[in-house]
Amino acid sequence: MTKINEFDQTISKVTDEEIGATGVRVGYRAMSVLAIIAFVFSLCTPLMLLSSWFVLFPIIGAACGVWGLIRILSSPFDYTGRAFAVAGVVVSLVLGVVAGGIGLWQYYYSAPSGYEVLDFLDLRPDADKYKTSPHNINPAILELAKDHRKVYVRGFMFPGNQMAGIQDFMMVRLVAHCKFCAPEKNPFDMISVHCSGDLRATYRMNAVHVGGELYFNANYVRGELPFHIEADIIK
Repeated sequence: MTKINEFDQTISKVTDEEIGATGVRVGYRAMSVLAIIAFVFSLCTPLMLLSSWFVLFPIIGAACGVWGLIRILSSPFDYTGRAFAVAGVVVSLVLGVVAGGIGLWQYYYSAPSGYEVLDFLDLRPDADKYKTSPHNINPAILELAKDHRKVYVRGFMFPGNQMAGIQDFMMVRLVAHCKFCAPEKNPFDMISVHCSGDLRATYRMNAVHVGGELYFNANYVRGELPFHIEADIIK
C-alpha cells in the first residue's frame, strides 16, 4: 500500500481517479454541508432585484463555497461535493454581478425622461461642504426644490393603516424604518409624498420609485419633514 503524504492530500489528489491512483481504497466520504449551502444560496441570488438586503445571498454563497472547497481539498478522503462548492462560488459571483448591474441600471437609468435621479443622501445637509448654503443643504438640491423640478427617488413606503388606494404616504431611505422608531430618525431620511391627480399607491415592502415635483420646507421644525414630492409617477 502506498503511503499517503501531505502532498497527496492537496489539490492534485482530490478526484476519485487520482485518489485511486495512490493505491488507497477510499470509503464513504461525507457531502460537504458548506458546499450545499453555497449552491442553495447562489440560486437565491436573483432575489437581489427585489431588495438590496438580498445582496447577502451571493456573499454568503461565495463565502461558503470557498470555505467548503478549502475543507474538501484539505481533507479529500473525508469530504466530497467539490462540484457544488465550485458551482456555488461561480453562480454567486456571476448572478451577483448580473443582478447588481440590472439593479444599478434600474436605479440610475430607468428614470423617465425629464426627471433627475436623486438619492436620499443627496438631500442631507453637510456643514463642511455647504457652510454658506441655507440649512447647509446642497445648493443644487435647493435650486431643484425652488423651481419645483421633477425628480426620481428610490426608497421604501412607510407602513400605515391603508394598504391600497393610498394618496399620501411617507417614503423612507431604509426598509429598517418602523412606526415606533421613525420619530427618532433623521428627518432627511424621510420624504412626504402626495399622489397628484388620479394617481394612487398600493403598499409594498420592496423598493418603490417615486417621480414628481420636489418641494422644500425652509421653515420646518422638529417633527416635520423638510422635503415633499408631488408625485405623478410611482413604480
